[in-house]
Amino acid sequence: MIFNIQKCSIHDGEGLRTLVFFKGCPLKCKWCANPESQNYDEEIMESPVRCVGCGACRDACPKGAILEDGSIDRTLCDNCMKCIDVCYAEAKKITGRAYTTEELYKEIEKDRPFYSRFGGGVTFSGGEPLTHGQQLRDIAEMCHEKGIHVVVESCGYGDFEKFKMALPYIDAMFMDIKHIDTAVHKELTGAGNALILNNIKKISEYGIPLTIRTPIVPGLTDREENITGIAKFVAELPTAKEYELLAYHSFGESKYKALGRKYSLEGTETPSDKKMRELVKAGNRILSEYGKQCCWTKNNNKEVVK
Repeated sequence: MIFNIQKCSIHDGEGLRTLVFFKGCPLKCKWCANPESQNYDEEIMESPVRCVGCGACRDACPKGAILEDGSIDRTLCDNCMKCIDVCYAEAKKITGRAYTTEELYKEIEKDRPFYSRFGGGVTFSGGEPLTHGQQLRDIAEMCHEKGIHVVVESCGYGDFEKFKMALPYIDAMFMDIKHIDTAVHKELTGAGNALILNNIKKISEYGIPLTIRTPIVPGLTDREENITGIAKFVAELPTAKEYELLAYHSFGESKYKALGRKYSLEGTETPSDKKMRELVKAGNRILSEYGKQCCWTKNNNKEVVK
């Protein structure tokens, strides 16, 4: 189940990347920029500005879940998708599509000319790809055998025994550690971090090059103790050379409304450049002596503050 295929990314691995987003994630991070990635099934997203008020969706809905203004009462909706079929204005759309391995590979293969000229490959993101272990293995193996560089972005929360078969076909991984304190991690994401840290250790011991990432969310993950704690963990990982901090943004806020959900961080601002540099410097106080670095990216330029 895939909810998006994005072309020509430059931030998710070397060169130009095709990003393939698996649908479904076991975490529910408060700041998630892709809330449509959390559910493992198809969902309906709404765009009220496209609605022409024709009422066709209300007439088609067997549950009476369409309100007078055309919006969906999610407590009544059973995702039968009948409103989608009659919405010619596309005010309601399905997010999520099931692909066979062959169908998905054909989409990735379309970008091979860009990989050949500029370098790059495919990056599997989500959602959480590691919870789609067999499917991830199948598509990663096909790409690997065709000479396409494979990267995986992961929150690290998955059953190692169910995704380890994919590891031989993965060239590099970006893995998140949201918070070093497991109790705080559970409060922020819905799950503790013990499984995540253990999986990261196992993947590093397997030999896959890792970049560890932390989203910097004001008031939630931006304390120096969190960054230095994660940096100490990164220092001990044999294949992790870089620790990257990602500045919070609210670009996904509108998606919550489109899914009929409330965004709990409304009004939260992006951390200042000064704050980001302070945290990068704190990370490097730990990592520099291990030959590793902490960094952040602004305007496509990577900054390393010693």
